[in-house]
Amino acid sequence: MKEMMWQFILYAALAVSVSGHGRVLQPPGRASMWRMGFNSRHNYDDDGLNCGGFYRQYGTNKGKCGICGDAYNLPRPRPHELGGEYGRGTIVDTYESGQIIEATVEITAYHKGYWYFKICPHPEKEANQKCFDQYPLELADGGQLYFPPKGGKFTLKYRLPKGLSCKHCIIQWRYVAGNNWGFCNNGTQGLGCGDQETFGACSDVSITPVKHIDVESKPVELFAGLYKLLQKANVAPYTTKPKRKHPFRKKNHRKPRSKTKSKKRKKTKRGDSWLSHWL
Repeated sequence: MKEMMWQFILYAALAVSVSGHGRVLQPPGRASMWRMGFNSRHNYDDDGLNCGGFYRQYGTNKGKCGICGDAYNLPRPRPHELGGEYGRGTIVDTYESGQIIEATVEITAYHKGYWYFKICPHPEKEANQKCFDQYPLELADGGQLYFPPKGGKFTLKYRLPKGLSCKHCIIQWRYVAGNNWGFCNNGTQGLGCGDQETFGACSDVSITPVKHIDVESKPVELFAGLYKLLQKANVAPYTTKPKRKHPFRKKNHRKPRSKTKSKKRKKTKRGDSWLSHWL
């Protein structure tokens, strides 16, 4: 009992503040879908999915958190997981494999830190964190972690993994605050080191295979393949043919008429010509 009390005091001392809050608005998380017009159960505390609270996460569950931000020691399925109170599996958006998408996150109470996204293409494996760890989402400008400079709404561009498609994918969001004082990896102490309050969310999306050829990614291979195909078909390259002269048309070799008036041949009447023949 005394050990539990001292452990509680220790974590309470380390947790400077646990009021940082955040949620995912695009693609909307299961707890926030109702805010974006979906017919889903309302969760008015959708920005407070902090793994059950700082002490519960680190004091009771040894740092573990539910896949979608629920307390780890809740019975499965947890409220925001598939089959739970808010996990109905409603597809909120459809993307294309390798597409650059926009994600909107709202931080309602800023406490530094960073966030990241991961994706699992197998709904039946949603409870396994390893499924998400295989497919981290990259920011369009590079990197996986984003450090918000303040609170508010942020819309960022992420690139979906190329070749990954699924009728039902789960996008996981993790926001790790950075306002607690703790022990750093180099043995020192500082703000943002050690255990930090953590938030989560899950969004259900669909990713279709690529429907067009990405010419920009492999222009050399594309045109080289087309050239080889033409060679096999023995197709000559297109050239502009010269105009063909008409075989029956002849040039007019008549000399131009003189500018002076030419003498006109005097026409004789048919009767006069017959009469002169007999005279």
